Amino acid sequence: MNSFKAKITDIKTSGSFSLVSLVSNELKLKSIVIDTPETADYLQLNNEVNVIFKELEASITTQANLPISLQNQISGAITDIQKGQLLARITLQTQVGPITSVITSGSADKLGLTVGQEVYALIKTNELMLSKE
Repeated sequence: MNSFKAKITDIKTSGSFSLVSLVSNELKLKSIVIDTPETADYLQLNNEVNVIFKELEASITTQANLPISLQNQISGAITDIQKGQLLARITLQTQVGPITSVITSGSADKLGLTVGQEVYALIKTNELMLSKE
């Protein structure tokens, strides 16, 4: 699991869903959660929360600002690549700390990933989980 701390900067609600804006070391992120400030006490402006996502939920790209719907983009340098027959575990050093992504080995080869290379981890808003400190 990837995990780091962030501060809530904005909350928009609709029904039982909230779109939560976060900041961690100047990195802006968004998370959709099935909770509201009325149902979850941790959902308050300026609260610090844990941001959590699985390694399989982080895609890797070599290009910034692609025209896609993924809003969360974390840049970092590759510090480690562990490639197996099917899967590759890519570790990045980012402004929020180490981030790990598991992608197919074929994708790692296609992207030409190398240690030291600057890449971007992309995570969907519904894949970022939030929890109390």
